[in-house]
Order: sequence, then C-alpha cells, then structure tokens
Amino acid sequence: MSNANSIRLSYRLLRGQRMPIVRVGLFRDSRRTEDMALVDSGAVYSIFDASIAERLGIDLKLGRRVLVWGLGGNLVVVYLHPVGLMLDTFHITAEVGFSDQLRIGFNLLGRHSIFNQLQFCFNDRDGHLIVTRL
Repeated sequence: MSNANSIRLSYRLLRGQRMPIVRVGLFRDSRRTEDMALVDSGAVYSIFDASIAERLGIDLKLGRRVLVWGLGGNLVVVYLHPVGLMLDTFHITAEVGFSDQLRIGFNLLGRHSIFNQLQFCFNDRDGHLIVTRL
C-alpha cells in the first residue's frame, strides 16, 4: 500500500527477530547521511549515535541537553538538534537527539517532533509499518 500520504515499510531482522527498523536519511546544511533506526513508540526522543552527528558536522554539545533513562536503567545524556529527516519519500524537519552513551547497538526513532508529523501503524503479524503523513 502506497499513495501520496502513506507508505508501507517492511520490518527488518534485528538479533533474529523481525522489528520495525527503517532506513532514515538525516540532513544538516549541505551534509547528508543514512542509517537504520528502530521505530519505538515507547521512546520519547529519537536518539542516534554521536558518530552520526559528526558525519553531519554537528557539534554534539551545542544542542539542547536532556537526560533519558537508558535500557540498563542508567541516565543517558542526549543532545537535541534540528535536522532534516527523510523516511522513504517523506521529508520532515525534526528535533532529534545524539548521544555517545546510547550503547544499545541501534538508533531509535521516538515520538518527540516526529509522531506529530507522521503516524505509524505497526503490523507485527505481517511484519510491516504503514507510515502516514499527518
């Protein structure tokens, strides 16, 4: 299912399980990079590894500093920055976080400033996401 307002994205394997992992393009000024991220409706912020901020020429610590609870129960320092974000054919501007303390082996696409622009419908049975522009 694809139209101008909706796209269908297949789940990908992560550690042997099908998960809602998508390819995300990130833009800042004239720089662009791509990486994978787990769409996580339980995550407040989108958090990408600090190496991605470097690729975009972003000075990590100039962003808005927030603390989030990591998977191990530890507080993680995240720096939020505005970036262009491309998900398949959808291009939005969002505030995403970067951290050198993530240490979970994958990036997260969370709710803050993204879920108010895009709606995600998870279909775990069939292994795909329907993403709709709001």
